[in-house]
Amino acid sequence: MKFYYVLMGVFFFSCSVDAFDDDFTSMLNEVTGIATKTKLNIDYQPSVVSVLHADKLKKIGVRNLHEAIGILPGIETSILHTGWKQVIIRGAHNPDTFVFDKYKLYIDGVDVGSDLYSTSYFYLDFPVELIDRIEVLRGSASTIYGPGAFSGAINVITKSSQTGDGDAVFGSVGSYDYTKAGFVKHLNIGQWNIGIDSYHQHSNKTVDAGRAFVAAQEASYARSDYNSLENFEDYSIGVTAKNSDFTLIARYKSEVTDNFYGLNETLEPVFGGYQRNHSGIVELQNRHALDHDLHLDTKVGVNYYDFTFDSTVYEDYGGSGLIFRINPTYRQLNSYIDMNLKGENIENHEWMLGVGAQKINTLKNVFGTTLRTQLDGGPFIISDALAYLDGQYGFLNGDNDQWIKSVYFQDIYSINGDWDISGNMRLDDYSLFEKMFSYRLGSVYRLDEGNIVKAVYGRSYRAPSYVEAFQSVQDGLKNGNANLTPELIDTYELAYTHKNQNTILRTNLFYSIMQDVIDRIEHEPPSFPGDYANHRQRNAKGLELEFTRRFGNGSELMANLSYVRTEYFTPDYYHPVEVQSPEISEVLSKGYFIYPLSQALSINTAWYYNGPKNGYSRNNTGNAQTFDATMVIDETVAYDIDESSTVTLSAKNLFNEPVIYPSYQGKHEGIRREGRNWLITYEKRF
Repeated sequence: MKFYYVLMGVFFFSCSVDAFDDDFTSMLNEVTGIATKTKLNIDYQPSVVSVLHADKLKKIGVRNLHEAIGILPGIETSILHTGWKQVIIRGAHNPDTFVFDKYKLYIDGVDVGSDLYSTSYFYLDFPVELIDRIEVLRGSASTIYGPGAFSGAINVITKSSQTGDGDAVFGSVGSYDYTKAGFVKHLNIGQWNIGIDSYHQHSNKTVDAGRAFVAAQEASYARSDYNSLENFEDYSIGVTAKNSDFTLIARYKSEVTDNFYGLNETLEPVFGGYQRNHSGIVELQNRHALDHDLHLDTKVGVNYYDFTFDSTVYEDYGGSGLIFRINPTYRQLNSYIDMNLKGENIENHEWMLGVGAQKINTLKNVFGTTLRTQLDGGPFIISDALAYLDGQYGFLNGDNDQWIKSVYFQDIYSINGDWDISGNMRLDDYSLFEKMFSYRLGSVYRLDEGNIVKAVYGRSYRAPSYVEAFQSVQDGLKNGNANLTPELIDTYELAYTHKNQNTILRTNLFYSIMQDVIDRIEHEPPSFPGDYANHRQRNAKGLELEFTRRFGNGSELMANLSYVRTEYFTPDYYHPVEVQSPEISEVLSKGYFIYPLSQALSINTAWYYNGPKNGYSRNNTGNAQTFDATMVIDETVAYDIDESSTVTLSAKNLFNEPVIYPSYQGKHEGIRREGRNWLITYEKRF
């Protein structure tokens, strides 16, 4: 840690003169539409909004979207034993289930999520070199984005979507044979401005998992190592085409990974397991002016998702262990249309009225297995070849196609030049679940140009994912519960912003009440359907502080601190025990310091502090291993070879801090992560 203290000393010595420049001015006047779909300064939006710029993220060694989001206050990032990346916003996390996200992710305003697991984790490896900026809304967002935007929404604006000539090629190499390469290219064809981006990344990563992740009874473990297998191959291509009235956005993404610590958190006894995600989106947008202060926005699109995995699973049946293989495949196509009528034709009002419809179709739903349970209660049938089941015994119990119909309204009323109030209402009608009525009330008061106060109340929903509701009865998997109702959250927020020419200070207080929480159920009566249930109310409260300051020598400091405490009840049906929510830290502190040694050379520090956290308690007593706090520091040197070329060298986890995530199965060793590693990136701009 001595090196870090020396750096901080240099920071305080060198930053005694304040300055003002165009880059920081743009931060002070940042404009986004993420909270209202209406372009406003982020401090005038009736929500807590942060904007991250890729140019700065690259300087501090951030390589992808998952790492970028993790630097914000109130957000904790991690991975599951399967390698699925998690983003936990303000403690909204159900540790007994899986990676059912509580937020919605958009790429250039297009929803890339899947209804299967209610997640978009397979986009979190998206490289920072293709990103222009990231807009993050923390808090209730269902009134704008529909159920699923439970605790927030994230919109990634790519460089290819920006009109201009920001072309580039880039390449990276790093630890574990990591490689990445890609490009951004703009073309003008007639009246169309076309942006294209693409990338490919790959690694041969393994991490020592330890013997605890091999079952004691598993005599047929065939591997000589005890490694978490974490290889991955990731590829994407995206196109944005614009003219005066129309925008076409299309993207295809393919990701294949190993199975990390195993599907059931037991290292797979043989090599060859994998998880594969394919995602394809196409959306056509049209903006039609009906009058000078009235226009209609229409978008029509499809979202295709294909998921399959191949896993060799060990199950201990009363001391008699079985090893079998499973290979489910699920394909889904979402088709949708959305229309917004926006107007400013009523004095002091900026309003929006919208309707939408979405059809979810299952294209394939099969479950391959070498272990079958006979319906008459007879012995297991075990075979060498996979048998593929569908219908009631597919990956899901039936195809479960459905319609989702929505109507929503928003009004922003300017009482005077300093005070705005806003209201949102939205009704979502799911043919397979209950109707959901969400709403939000917000007030933004500008004391003066540099001091803004916000008060917001919002209600949001998350519909059950298809896995939670419909996963079929199969060995190695949880069973769905079709009787689940959507979970909801009421959030109260009070925020204050102070900013001047060189300083931005944002403070947020929030209190959330979560009801009908969808989580695993344990020790339920025999008549209870499935392995999931709606649980009792859980409350969360917290504080977020964010400080950004630009100094006279061009250096910049961003530091944030957040405190989040969430109630949690163990999943026992009859005797739930209240404890602090496991697997998340109450205290987080993240930030960066960018220090230019010259016009071409900078040395930059990023830090990520996670406070202590409790692991998962399998004995329903609330007693589980406590994981120590961690302080990870990344150090990056960025050098501009010339005006159009930059090379960065990053030492990530510089001081080789042991990072261990809690084990879902309560195994004391936890999910170990890599120590010190390195990354070199070269970027050429045209």
